[in-house]
Amino acid sequence: MYKADSSVPQTDTQLRSVPGIIRQTLARRPAAFAAAVLMACILSAAAQMVQAAIAPTDSTEDIIYSADGGGSIETVGTTRTTTLRGNVQIRQGLIVIYGDTAQLEQDTVTGDLIRVTVEGTPARFTRNTDEAAETIDGASTRIIYYNQPDPGSATALSVVEFIGDASFTRGRTALQCSEIKHIVESGATDSPGPCSGILAPQDAQEPQEPQASQE
Repeated sequence: MYKADSSVPQTDTQLRSVPGIIRQTLARRPAAFAAAVLMACILSAAAQMVQAAIAPTDSTEDIIYSADGGGSIETVGTTRTTTLRGNVQIRQGLIVIYGDTAQLEQDTVTGDLIRVTVEGTPARFTRNTDEAAETIDGASTRIIYYNQPDPGSATALSVVEFIGDASFTRGRTALQCSEIKHIVESGATDSPGPCSGILAPQDAQEPQEPQASQE
């Protein structure tokens, strides 16, 4: 998970934030040994294919922020809150969030980022990649961004919540809801509704206009 360097004053423009294969020696059964090796190779290749289908995480990257207006810092208990105003931009890896104001909450004990809350008219979220099907665009009155633990991995997941008149697109899939929660790495999306949108196959092609017949 991203950790911020709690020893660095928060007026800076940057917050510092496999399983092995079990081998069995089957000296007296070479055919069974060869089959076991082949199965291990197949499972390893399958695992790599599954991993390739998941978007790479942004949660291990540093968070960089900027704002045109003023800012303030307040510490309550073990939570330090940095408030930014005026043309705010928050960046982590491929993710960029734009808004009018932002609050960055950090745990002063562990240095972990707790959450980023951005508000705007609207606030905007983008994650641009080389693959159009994985490009994410979203907007809402408020955007909450944070990293949450992944039970199946040591790497945290990047989570974004769009709250208030939320719109969201990922590739050719689009949603318009009151609220939307999306996990970047897995593509999982949830909303309490009401919602409307388009669920399009990734390999669907744009419809072509019929050609005029030649006489």
